Amino acid sequence: MEASFTPDGDRLVPTASARSPWSDDMVNGHHVGGLVAWGVERDDADPDLQLARLTVDMVRPVPMRPLRVLARRVRDGRRLRAVDVGVLDGDVEVARGSALLLRRSEHPDGEPWAPEPWDVPPPEAIEGATGGSMSFEIRPVGDWNGARGRVWLRERVEFVAGQPLTPALRAALMADFANPVANSARGGLAFINADLTMYLARDPVGEWIGVEATGHVGADGVGVGTAWMYDREGRIGSCVAAALADPRIRQRHS
Repeated sequence: MEASFTPDGDRLVPTASARSPWSDDMVNGHHVGGLVAWGVERDDADPDLQLARLTVDMVRPVPMRPLRVLARRVRDGRRLRAVDVGVLDGDVEVARGSALLLRRSEHPDGEPWAPEPWDVPPPEAIEGATGGSMSFEIRPVGDWNGARGRVWLRERVEFVAGQPLTPALRAALMADFANPVANSARGGLAFINADLTMYLARDPVGEWIGVEATGHVGADGVGVGTAWMYDREGRIGSCVAAALADPRIRQRHS
């Protein structure tokens, strides 16, 4: 399977690996979050800064056409960096995002309350991997339709050809999965998310990212799904997705 994007001057050209399961003409939301994270990390990455928050607004469908990713620092302080990112199709902004990076330091004593860590089989012990032609592998921990969604995910291809996948980029690619794990019901997924926000206390270790639903709130066709994120060593952060009800999702996969 080829890399999701190939560089062409100042543009990234999507390949079949980046295609959305909802439309053959759209880039997958999974990759839209990746584009914003890639833009944040592309210029002058500082190894002492932690990508603590990444927010992505999917303001338009992102087409399967060459895209430009423009990043601009709006604040560069001693302990904090803020970055705005735009994803453009020609001169039209099709997605936008922002990131907050915090400088790592000595961690204080004390343990604030947190829920019990998840206790699930490792990914290699789970049979029935899915993903098909998509760029990532899915190993669900049970059936999440109508139950609590738990899943292991692994990106299988390069994001941009010739460039390694960074830990923060691996996490950003999987944050979009808050929508299916938290917003699915017994009849399947009926929501398409319009944004995503990911919070990371630390970068993930290794290839596998775990996503576990922590709740869904919905009313009048609007849903909000939240989830914890994990690696093999434990919890790394959380992600949330605001979504719109869209019956075409079920029609496409019926």
